[in-house]
Amino acid sequence: MTIVNLESVEPNLDELLSSHLFDSIPDACVILNERYYIVKMNSKAEQFFLYPREYMMSKSFWEISPQYINTNLFHAMFTVANDRKEIKLEFCGASTNSWYEVALSMMGNYIVAFFKGITHIKHTQNELLRAEERFSAVFRNSHALMSIISLDNNQHISINASYADFFGYTPNEIIGKTKEEVFLTVDSQPAQTRIEQQYGNYTLSGVISVKTRLNGYKSLIVSSEPININGKPCQLEIGIDITDNLRYQKELIKLEHLNILGQMSASVAHEIRNPLQTVKGFLQFLQLKKGVLPYHDFFILMIDELNRANQIITEFLSLSRTKPTNLELHDINDIIHSILPLMEAQALEEDKIIEVELKSVIKTMLDGDEIKQVILNLVKNGFEATGAKGIIKLITESDHMTVKLIVCDRGQGIPYELQDNIGLPFFTTKKDGTGLGLSMSLSILERHKAKMNFVSDENGTTFYIDFPIAI
Repeated sequence: MTIVNLESVEPNLDELLSSHLFDSIPDACVILNERYYIVKMNSKAEQFFLYPREYMMSKSFWEISPQYINTNLFHAMFTVANDRKEIKLEFCGASTNSWYEVALSMMGNYIVAFFKGITHIKHTQNELLRAEERFSAVFRNSHALMSIISLDNNQHISINASYADFFGYTPNEIIGKTKEEVFLTVDSQPAQTRIEQQYGNYTLSGVISVKTRLNGYKSLIVSSEPININGKPCQLEIGIDITDNLRYQKELIKLEHLNILGQMSASVAHEIRNPLQTVKGFLQFLQLKKGVLPYHDFFILMIDELNRANQIITEFLSLSRTKPTNLELHDINDIIHSILPLMEAQALEEDKIIEVELKSVIKTMLDGDEIKQVILNLVKNGFEATGAKGIIKLITESDHMTVKLIVCDRGQGIPYELQDNIGLPFFTTKKDGTGLGLSMSLSILERHKAKMNFVSDENGTTFYIDFPIAI
């Protein structure tokens, strides 16, 4: 709106009003005397009020627009006339629902009013407001992780509940902190190095793995866009939790490997086992001959290697099974007690410590011999990962849905970059390992409809197994 400050220069009113300048003012201008009668108006005012000048001149403004008596406009004119100060306000048309802006000031004893239609501006403002409200609703209620980060200091200025819940914080614990203070990026290429800056704008996209407050490892698809908040550069980041999706993909890959191994082992294992038993029998027979006594150690080595080959074939056969062979109602604590002396003897021999914390649990359907294999395999792995005086702990507990078996050690942990391969057949970190122990355990647990997860870091590894309770 163009406002002519008539009061500051105090020109002659008649001279100004009769000049071409007054009629060329782009806004509707009306001049009123102290009784609110119109004494002058420009051509824009005719168009604005839709009345000719001849009709409006020498009439009270309130006679022409009685609908505004006792409104904000009415009181504003009264205030300007009495306090002689400038006022600017917006008001809505009483019958048209159109919006107007009026600027009021005094020139001598006259009230000068400039009117301007601002309906299009108000509509734009309302659309922006509604867009902000829609964005705010989506931001607050979205299941996606959403955050707004200031690019001035890299601090969070707003997050939604999904973001806070994912990382295990309350919103107030995250606001004002940087991403590095909230979570640790654990993929091989840290998130910060994947942010490119071009002309002040940041872009980020891709899959990252993060460590949350509860030391859990999760995966996210992250994308971001630069935005302005109150004129300041910010980054809107959106994350989708794909941890479960990746876990399912890994499980499918493992199942595919197990299926291939099962088919292979079922077809060849028995054929290989028979000749091995024959060779072993003749070696044991020849071992007793006097003429071969100088080679006694060689015979022991060969028989041990045949036993090792036979054990690998046994594990192959275990992978080929599709269901437990002897399901019975068992208390898993009884199974642990039955093999505890064996585990304690191994611990004593290796200068390790095994501890058990067995709580009362509900009986469930298990194949006792197969579950013994799983426990012995996990404990053996724990012994191998733990140094002298290292502690391996066995814990059992149950709720109304599952019986839980927890095996934890305080070894060096499994490197993060290798954790995705744990359980894959033939994958091993041991020098003399076959990579079939955990695969066999997973196969057994799959047949029991049990689930196994693990958490591993530099402080050790913990395996969690959930057996469904028989109903």
